[in-house]
Amino acid sequence: MLVKGIKKGNSIQLLEKIDLPDDVEVTIEIKELDDFWTALQDFRNRIDLESIDDDSFDNLRDKSTGREINL
Repeated sequence: MLVKGIKKGNSIQLLEKIDLPDDVEVTIEIKELDDFWTALQDFRNRIDLESIDDDSFDNLRDKSTGREINL
């Protein structure tokens, strides 16, 4: 089970309801999330950008016009 939470003082507030009875012992793994720029730099370091072809991202987006709306 993966549940996100926010640290407030000496407590962690869960961002979603979990289905566990009271007084159940749990183990929590703490993982700090990087900001976007740090995550992008990490991605660029792990990927060999030279090996990506120019057409690697062709047809990545859906070119349909989308749904109709009434204004």
